[in-house]
Amino acid sequence: MSIKARKYLMIFSLCALVSALYGTAAYRVEQTRMQPTFAISCHQDQCVPRSGSFSALR
Repeated sequence: MSIKARKYLMIFSLCALVSALYGTAAYRVEQTRMQPTFAISCHQDQCVPRSGSFSALR
């Protein structure tokens, strides 16, 4: 195997590794986002909205 072929193989494997890491991270973020969560978390007399919308803060 020539040096040029090894270089291209290394570049291809690094790109595949980076793509796999990015895909795995995106999949985990999407799975975390899709988990059912309650919109309001109440503890004693204080109710704290967990969603990011401004209407939930009112």
